[in-house]
Amino acid sequence: MPLPSPLATLINTLADVCQQARQHQSLLSKNEAATRSALIDPVLRALGWDTADVRMVEPEHTVQNKQSLDYVLRSRSGTIQAVIEAKRLGEPLDRLGHVGALIGYAFSLKPTAFFITDGLHWHCYSPAHSHYEPTVSLHLTEDALLPAALQLLQLLDAAHGGYGLPQVLTIQSTPLTSPVPVAKSGKVRHEKPSTERAVLVGKSFTELAFLNTLALMPGQKPTSLRLPDGSVRLIKTWKDILLEVCRFLLLHHKHLTLPLPDKAGKKTYLFSFNKPLKGSSVSASYQGKPIFIYTNYSAKDHLANAIYIEALLPADVRRQKVAVAF
Repeated sequence: MPLPSPLATLINTLADVCQQARQHQSLLSKNEAATRSALIDPVLRALGWDTADVRMVEPEHTVQNKQSLDYVLRSRSGTIQAVIEAKRLGEPLDRLGHVGALIGYAFSLKPTAFFITDGLHWHCYSPAHSHYEPTVSLHLTEDALLPAALQLLQLLDAAHGGYGLPQVLTIQSTPLTSPVPVAKSGKVRHEKPSTERAVLVGKSFTELAFLNTLALMPGQKPTSLRLPDGSVRLIKTWKDILLEVCRFLLLHHKHLTLPLPDKAGKKTYLFSFNKPLKGSSVSASYQGKPIFIYTNYSAKDHLANAIYIEALLPADVRRQKVAVAF
């Protein structure tokens, strides 16, 4: 007997929400609490959020002793993942003055995203974009539930907050390509191989493309990197993100054209056969040949080049997005 698909379960829930909205439009258009119970709560539960667990979904969170926000969704580590404001079915979601005030209160909590919804319409706002224009707008209709479900999973799946993921993953701490250590005498030093270590992944992982939405402390560094095959690496710097993604590409892409320009595509090569004359680099190998990975970048450019390299990965190894934890 086949196992139930999470996507199919969500689509069935959205179909039921559309039916509830149609059958009880008169009541729901006058009652926000009823809209939340009949249209919004079922969607959150289908996305993995336990609306009965106040540690996971906090209702009526008060901000600055003034505004009460209907839902605050927290990751397994306790950080705020998203904020949702509910409206009655059919109530306008885009009144500028009202929306501006809500966004200000919501973003003071530093979530990844803020949503306003009447159960059928979902407007998503990002702190990385204009505060008054939604980055995504969804309208649930029974003839377009699949794309809406996919979009909601991308935006609000509880797995983004660490729920439903294994508590412990075993990772290989040895790098994919390590230069052989050479002593000053010219003799090769034989070092003991690194042992496997376990890393807790209960903390929240954020995809590379969304790291700019996080409210990081000055000087805060990443600690773990999840690669497309699900393996997790312990890291210490932004440069490590680029290096690990580059090594993953070199291992899985058999037809790279080298030298490979970096994201800027001007005068600098990210991969080259010759050691760069200026700037730092790290030695690696590709199909048995020694190459160099250029690393003389700022944290921002390390990240930009890692996203650029991730896009070059073959489709068959891109099982999930590269993500970082702090």
